[in-house]
Amino acid sequence: MSKLHKWNVLCVKKFTYPMPRHTEFQVDSKTHLGAAMKASNKLKSIDDQEWIIKSVYWLDPKSYEVK
Repeated sequence: MSKLHKWNVLCVKKFTYPMPRHTEFQVDSKTHLGAAMKASNKLKSIDDQEWIIKSVYWLDPKSYEVK
């Protein structure tokens, strides 16, 4: 059984140049798809409906281990 990870979600208001300021928050989920769905639901609850998910990522703490 996989454990919950903290996924970072990066959101912007538009994808044009110059890129406007972004906002970032975290959601807990086991999978990438679950994190995207939770982030989408969180954005729907915000009054301002203009936010678009740009990226969802998880930083693996084991990737920095030196063997």
